[in-house]
Amino acid sequence: MKDNSKLLFGVVISFIIINLLDVITAMFILPGESNPIYIITQSHISLWLVKIIFIFLILFVYFKNEYPSRFWLYSYIYILIIGIIMVGFGVYSNIIGILNPQIVENAARLTSGQKMSYYSQIIGFFMIIPYIISMVAFKIYDIVEDKIKYKNGD
Repeated sequence: MKDNSKLLFGVVISFIIINLLDVITAMFILPGESNPIYIITQSHISLWLVKIIFIFLILFVYFKNEYPSRFWLYSYIYILIIGIIMVGFGVYSNIIGILNPQIVENAARLTSGQKMSYYSQIIGFFMIIPYIISMVAFKIYDIVEDKIKYKNGD
């Protein structure tokens, strides 16, 4: 294994911690949980398994430390950062639910379809659309960057 960035290690550890906090806090609000994995399976075990598998995948990529291109490395970092932010919002909302049981009761009254719809809208708006915009911008940058002259000679 090649040496890896300490900053990237910190981002990976932050991603792992926030995901563990998410699944732990979700255990206290299961009737109101909107995670599609939980909604589909109605099993907190499946929620844990998917989180653990995803964490191992993130660690595998980090420790392998080989990427097909700068675009793939950028995508990996983007997924980590947006994951920290989005799952962080999930942890925050779980804590709000833990502290305010009436919110969980109201969320529990929603149908699975409604929960999935709201979840999809939030993920689409805050995760998928920015990802597409960011990836298109980076790909254009990657294509034109070697044809650009910088003032300071870099």
